[in-house]
Amino acid sequence: IEPKFDGVSIELKYADGKFLLGATRGDGVIGEDVTPNLRTIRALPLLLAEPVSCDVRGEVYMERATFEKLNAERLAAGEELLKNPRNSTAGALKLLDPRESAKRPMKLLTYEVVGAAHGRTHFELLAWMKSLGLPVSGDVARVTSLEELLAYVKSWQHGKRLELPYATDGLVIKVDAIPQRRLLGATNRAPRWAIAYKFPAEQAT
Repeated sequence: IEPKFDGVSIELKYADGKFLLGATRGDGVIGEDVTPNLRTIRALPLLLAEPVSCDVRGEVYMERATFEKLNAERLAAGEELLKNPRNSTAGALKLLDPRESAKRPMKLLTYEVVGAAHGRTHFELLAWMKSLGLPVSGDVARVTSLEELLAYVKSWQHGKRLELPYATDGLVIKVDAIPQRRLLGATNRAPRWAIAYKFPAEQAT
């Protein structure tokens, strides 16, 4: 079970351990090249610990405190306020000048190496990604029963999600065993081995 980050989905391409290209996920087939702006994110490793060639999926986001500070500065300058951290992140990634993008400090968490056969479970894959220097969420849990799963989801919905420095809109529940994932396959729209549990929408006046 992993947090469903409320940010911007991206894909990173590494060749022989070197960061080559970063793009938004777009429609899942065609995205937007945002490599120069991604290079401004301190958490993004430009060189991995091993000379591997791989595609990495992740999420770029902005912490709540950073977003509030940006809006306070914009208010003082008489500028239009940013709507929410996700929109602010998306806007920062698409700015033409990376120096302007760097003024909106963004964070990165990665959660998958596409097509990787390293390890027989997703948990092992995350540990390998961390050893490469890729930023991985520490809020990932493995459960072995439906009762454990329901208890974990409940603990997040009514407490844990509010303690995080970033926004989440749910949890992603995945089959851990990679061989089982291959057997389950995917539909045209989504994998059969993962499902998103969305939290009820927050309401405010």
